[in-house]
Amino acid sequence: MPGVVLAFVAEQLGIDPACAIEYLTRPKTAYEHAWDIRDLLELSEFSKREQEVRDYLAARVWSTIEGPRALFDRAVVHMLREGILLPTGITALTRLISEVRRAEHARLYRTLAERAGPELRARLADLLRVPADRRVSELERLRTAPTRASGRVMVAGFADHLEFAGPG
Repeated sequence: MPGVVLAFVAEQLGIDPACAIEYLTRPKTAYEHAWDIRDLLELSEFSKREQEVRDYLAARVWSTIEGPRALFDRAVVHMLREGILLPTGITALTRLISEVRRAEHARLYRTLAERAGPELRARLADLLRVPADRRVSELERLRTAPTRASGRVMVAGFADHLEFAGPG
């Protein structure tokens, strides 16, 4: 640490800057001070409130289309606002976000599959099959934009869409 910074902090705390050497001679001193600060500011360890963070992330995954980076940023803001200390290392939070996203996406897919009737499930499965005379599935064909934007191609595309969507 630069001497000027050490002198400034020591002056703010009203202590002798020479006592900073204790941090080097007794490693537990820094931890004890961190614990004192945590207790003074009434902050919570991440491990004690991890489930709360999981629940917060799960709600965001379920109700938004935010990706991992946005979820990371939201989680950090949430933890700061709620007085939860950030976990040591970025990977712990990154891993948590990945786990929560995977679990919530699986729950969403299960929910949708349970509510889709057998006819709709069969029609969706048909979209995934690749006919013998084609190279791609019907789903791939429908999701790929036409390479030519002629009137005939657009009319055919609308007709295909309306046929799949069914009446009304």
